[in-house]
Formats: sequence, structure tokens, C-alpha cells
Amino acid sequence: MPFLSVLKLIFRLCLLRAGPQDLPASYGWLSASLGGYTLLSAFNVLPLYSWGNALIQAVIETAVLVAWTYGALMLAHHPRRLVQTLTAVAAAGTVMGILLTPQVYTLFRAEASGNPAPFTSFAYLLTVGWTLAVFGRIFQQALDLRQAWLGVMVALALVLTSSLLIIGIFGGMAG
Repeated sequence: MPFLSVLKLIFRLCLLRAGPQDLPASYGWLSASLGGYTLLSAFNVLPLYSWGNALIQAVIETAVLVAWTYGALMLAHHPRRLVQTLTAVAAAGTVMGILLTPQVYTLFRAEASGNPAPFTSFAYLLTVGWTLAVFGRIFQQALDLRQAWLGVMVALALVLTSSLLIIGIFGGMAG
């Protein structure tokens, strides 16, 4: 499938107009999506960690994403959907992460200078909420869940698991 066609599908995915089943089941796209997700995750935490620790944190976050998605699909008896589902979550996470990047860096600067950034904080919360909605829709369709809120709960559990693991490992290493 051509690059622009897949990119269009990824944007449609982020607008809740496509599902993971619309993406190609390609290991190349899966690798590109996971790679982009990992690099962007590392970039977004650079103000907190050294480059090495940021990369380790991002690899752990990506590994949790892969393990969580695999486990959920296995429990739902849909292991054949793994490549498309992981591609969808990682690609959507990369696009949403790009939207979050200026917000994250603005919030880091605001905290460092002691100046509040209420508009950026609100925009950040909206973007994170939208990301959970996108992930929720992907999981809803991949797992054949009847209600959208169940997909969002799966997405929220994924984010909380990843966050708690990262905090547990890197909690005292920031700075």
C-alpha cells in the first residue's frame, strides 16, 4: 500500500473514522509505527531524563504497549489481529504524540520558570483525552467490544500500567 494512502488511513484513525482493520497487515508498517512511537516517546521526555534514560523509558513504554495489546488480543481470541492492531495503536500514538510535543515542552518550560500555563494545560488534557478515545476505538474494534467505553477502559488500563511501571523504575532518576 502506498505511503500516502497509509498516512491518510492513520489520520482517519485519529479522527475516529477508520479502524485497525483498515490498515495493512504489514510487518514493515508495524516496524515503522513502533519505531516512530519509541523515538517520539523518548523525545517527549528529554526534559526529564538524559538521552539514554529517555530511550530506555521509551523502549519500556513500547514493550508494555506490545505486551498489553498482545495479551488483550489473546484473551479475546483474536491473535491474528496483532499486526494491524499494534500498527494502529503505535501509528495513532505517534501522530497524537506529535500533537502533544509542543504542549509537553511548553509545560516543562512553564514549570521550570514557575509561570502557570493554563491554556496549554487545558489543551494537553484535551489531547490526552482524545488519544484515549482513539486508542479506545482501536481496542473496541480489535477486541470486538460492544460498547465504546470498554475500549477506552482498556486504553486507560494500558496507559496506567505503562505509567506506573515507568514511575516505579525511573521515579527518582528525573532531572
